[in-house]
Amino acid sequence: MITPSALARFRIGGIRRHHHRCLSSAAGELIQTGIDESNGVAILVFNRPPANSLSMEMNVEISRSIKNVEENYPKVQSVILASSNPNIFSAGLDIAELIAPDPDRLPKFWNSLQQVYIDLYGSRLATVACIHGHAPAAGCFLAMACDYRVMYAGGEKHLPTIGLNETQLGIAAPPWMGQLLARTIGFRNAELALALGTLFPPQNALEIGLVDEIVSVDSEQSSHNDALQALIPENNLKDQVMQQSAVLQAGYIKAARFAKVHPQARIASKMLTRSEYLQDMIARRQHDSDHFCNFVTQEEVQCNLRKYIQNLKAN
Repeated sequence: MITPSALARFRIGGIRRHHHRCLSSAAGELIQTGIDESNGVAILVFNRPPANSLSMEMNVEISRSIKNVEENYPKVQSVILASSNPNIFSAGLDIAELIAPDPDRLPKFWNSLQQVYIDLYGSRLATVACIHGHAPAAGCFLAMACDYRVMYAGGEKHLPTIGLNETQLGIAAPPWMGQLLARTIGFRNAELALALGTLFPPQNALEIGLVDEIVSVDSEQSSHNDALQALIPENNLKDQVMQQSAVLQAGYIKAARFAKVHPQARIASKMLTRSEYLQDMIARRQHDSDHFCNFVTQEEVQCNLRKYIQNLKAN
């Protein structure tokens, strides 16, 4: 079992103590960070326009941002994951990394995604995904790797969806990602969802356990608005982020609740259910990378990916 102290094996650097309530982040940063040490909550805002797709650089920055909060803010016990784009949480892997890939870069890219899994799924922090926009494929993975998932119920103009839809691209979800879905929604539900590439609307996602809570604009609680305003990084994207205030408020309430739990007990409980799968990833990491690189470079897979891009452009 990976104990709380053993988590340090996957972290680098020392601890520095800070007491900033909110950090000011440049609008161009891939991940914007806000800190509320008084309530033990941080926020990481994905900011890679247009769709927060996961390039190698984005993956590295997600891991770096998690480690930054873990190591430099010991009072913080929870972190919220959100998007600067109200319509998209994350569109998943950057297809540009997969089509005619650079043979030297491809394994490094995959290694960076594996590292996100290790750092997010095994974080000492309680992680809360606030999903206001679509979360297909690896966007769904980011949410599933969290401890709690809040999703916008949708409205007339915007109904978000979530799921591992890789078969719609002509590829298969990575084994560890598909297995994470099975652990989240149950074997039979996952078997069907993976085969069909199902993207679930909010109510269906709630019913099968893919998300833990759905919220509407009507459920917004103004009493937490000031805390959110203080937490969101100060830049010209703040208004965009605050358009998601109902989901963010629900996520903040849950993150603050997690932060009040004794951290050693909470982390030990988390590792009871997750350490086996983290250890399996670490043990099979090279094999998984080799398998993925061999698979994605097959001509049939490359053809499917090119067709997918063509269809996107046609629509």
